[in-house]
Amino acid sequence: MKTKVRYTQGEREERIVDIYANLESLGDQQSQRPDPVSPPWCPIRAVVVLLGLLSVVLLAGLIGLAVKYKTVMEKTVSMDRDMEQLLQRLKNVTEQRDALLCKQECGWKKFGCKCYKISDTGLSWNESREFCVSRGADLVVVDSKEEMDFISRLYNVYFWLGATDAAGEGTWRWVDGTGLSLDDPSWSGGRPQGGVDRNCLRRAWAQNQYKWTDVSCDYTSWGLCEQNLMK
Repeated sequence: MKTKVRYTQGEREERIVDIYANLESLGDQQSQRPDPVSPPWCPIRAVVVLLGLLSVVLLAGLIGLAVKYKTVMEKTVSMDRDMEQLLQRLKNVTEQRDALLCKQECGWKKFGCKCYKISDTGLSWNESREFCVSRGADLVVVDSKEEMDFISRLYNVYFWLGATDAAGEGTWRWVDGTGLSLDDPSWSGGRPQGGVDRNCLRRAWAQNQYKWTDVSCDYTSWGLCEQNLMK
């Protein structure tokens, strides 16, 4: 059987005061508890974030470079294509110009874009060249076997050609500055005869053969002049 505890008025008041005091004590204890400790700062996480940002920047830079490279390459290809077209146009214009020049009449015997005139009398090599230069031409420079065959059939005589080795024995040059090979098949006998007194080129006399040989520049022969219509 439970026994009821009875308090006097004073005991009740003291009891209430004790309860409030206990509550205040509990509140002070809770307020004095330290704040929860935050996790320590992690440097590895910061490095990862920094590397991520750098990767993004590098990727953006690479994309920019790739776009710029592509643009430059496209411009280069376009310029190359334009250059090829310009060169082709220049070639076409040059060919048209040469064709028009070659159609000119010169009043001399003509072969391709060249005109020929032979002297009326026999002259030395130097005299023959003076004769040609005075007429706006020069001694003939043979560019092909076909040309040599043409002038040999046209003028069936000894005539001077525009080549000499007077400046250096064995070093043959045409009057336009180009070299004449010692192995050229048009040499009569296969090669020049050589010698200090054989410094000028003249047509060689051979049956049904149109060749040349080296003789003394003082010989008397006809001077064959050539005028190039493209020059």
